[in-house]
Amino acid sequence: MVRHRHRRGFYPLAQTSTLPSVMKRVVLLIVLGILFIWIGTKILSSFGVGNTVKQNPVRLSVEGQGVVNVSIEDENPKRAEDQLKLYPRDRVQTGGRSYAVLSFFDGTIVRMDEQSELYIHKSAYGEKSSEFSLELLNGSLWVASPTLESFTGSILREITTSNIKIKIPSGTEAIISPISLAVFSSDDLGLLVWLTGKKENITIGEGQKIVVPDKEAISGNAYKYRSPLDPMVVQSPFLEQSRTEYSIISKKPDEGEKVAEPEIKEPLEVSQPQDGITVSTSTIKVSGSIGHNVSSVRINGYNLVLEEGERTFTQDLSLPDEDQVSILIEALDSNGVVLAEKRRSVRRDREPPVPPVLTSPAKAGDTYLTSREDIEIVGKVAKDIVGIEVNDYRLQLFEQGDDSWSYLASTKLGNFEFGENIFTITAINKGGYKSEPAVLKIILGEGEEGVIESADDEPTNEPAEGPAEPEGRSGEPESIIDYIPLAPGTLHVTGPTPGAFHNATGSSFLLEGTTVSQTESVYVNDYKLRLYESGKDFWNYIADTKMGTLHRGTNIFRITSRNKDGRILDEIEYTVKYDPRTN
Repeated sequence: MVRHRHRRGFYPLAQTSTLPSVMKRVVLLIVLGILFIWIGTKILSSFGVGNTVKQNPVRLSVEGQGVVNVSIEDENPKRAEDQLKLYPRDRVQTGGRSYAVLSFFDGTIVRMDEQSELYIHKSAYGEKSSEFSLELLNGSLWVASPTLESFTGSILREITTSNIKIKIPSGTEAIISPISLAVFSSDDLGLLVWLTGKKENITIGEGQKIVVPDKEAISGNAYKYRSPLDPMVVQSPFLEQSRTEYSIISKKPDEGEKVAEPEIKEPLEVSQPQDGITVSTSTIKVSGSIGHNVSSVRINGYNLVLEEGERTFTQDLSLPDEDQVSILIEALDSNGVVLAEKRRSVRRDREPPVPPVLTSPAKAGDTYLTSREDIEIVGKVAKDIVGIEVNDYRLQLFEQGDDSWSYLASTKLGNFEFGENIFTITAINKGGYKSEPAVLKIILGEGEEGVIESADDEPTNEPAEGPAEPEGRSGEPESIIDYIPLAPGTLHVTGPTPGAFHNATGSSFLLEGTTVSQTESVYVNDYKLRLYESGKDFWNYIADTKMGTLHRGTNIFRITSRNKDGRILDEIEYTVKYDPRTN
């Protein structure tokens, strides 16, 4: 009956409404959607997703008398304004006598040295994690990051160069160049460093540095490039200026928080250095504690920058080049009144180091002949040596603790030329003092390679190459007899000016020419050329004012070629007029 009524009747109750079921489905979908979003947010947040990140500007400060340029989003460079805001894809360049300071959102300070270039890749601040990334293209920079308590939240600080990538932790103070890193402080074990071409990282801790070869393949264990800090690095004016002008930001203690401080009975206590000690370095660490009524500390007239509430101090002091150095440490109140002072006397060991020992190609004092245009000079030094200089060039790959060193002389490098080359090698100790030079003379020319004059030989008045011209022909060996030339026209001068005459303005030149294969020996003004080999069709001779073979005015060079019997093959004269005033 109910069925019959439902099928045929038109009574309104016989119709079924679909609205309630639709509403239920909509409500269910909404609830499921909200639940899904809530669960998804929780899951993503557990993986660090959902961090609201925004680009944060980097504030630029300009220092010095020179020009600092910026390139905004890789556009053409223009002169930078002080307190300019920079963003990723911006570039900063410092010129001579100019510096640039970049201040980041976390309190990190980056100070660029003169003649430096830096590129900003990232500067992003997030609610949970932040990061900034820089690339040092040229020059060097000083970086100081705040302590761990000063910036909450996770942050990644990276600085890269063409040779290294560096992760900067909290509490870092370091100096970075394209090939080096020097670490003065760090909250962690150290700075993580990746070398170009190396997958694994290494750690450079406080008081350590790393120097890698520039534009060369990095091979072997990366830790071989790590070494203790050179004390001379601390004397860098760039480091001292950076420390003076900028300090690492630290967080003030919360209200009610009690900070343990050492009990100080006197306004000033000095823990180091000890009075009367002897030091071999050019710097010394001065440290101590101050009382609560002390506002600043002064060391030999230099005012230290103290953080608010800090009760201790430390400073690396450069020592003057004196046997006895007096250090005055003063504690001052807020009005600049000296409350207390301490004096320390330090003696400097100014004894110069022992000169380096040459082992190859000859020993110090020797004269060596070679025809090779590339030759390596090798030697040894004591373990306490911190540097080696060759002709005022400091060897970049030599580090403190190395007992050997090497230097490449090459015509391609411009440090080796035909004729006489003098190499002076000095050793430098921790105090910055240089040894007496070890001198090696290398002659680049034709002849049998080897030592042609030894430091052990009896001294003579004859120079190593090209003696002073004898007067007349009195110095000619008795066995050499003048004959009518057997082969006239076979001896020629090809340089410095072909022919028979040359105007010289320089104090030294190479006199060279050709002969015939029958030639056994060649003489210039009765001096037998020691570097000439029998049968060679060319010869050369050094004319030099220092060697006495070249004089102001007219110089006549008589060149004679002789056969194996001592007979003259040919003889010519070459005239040189030397006037240094025309140079």
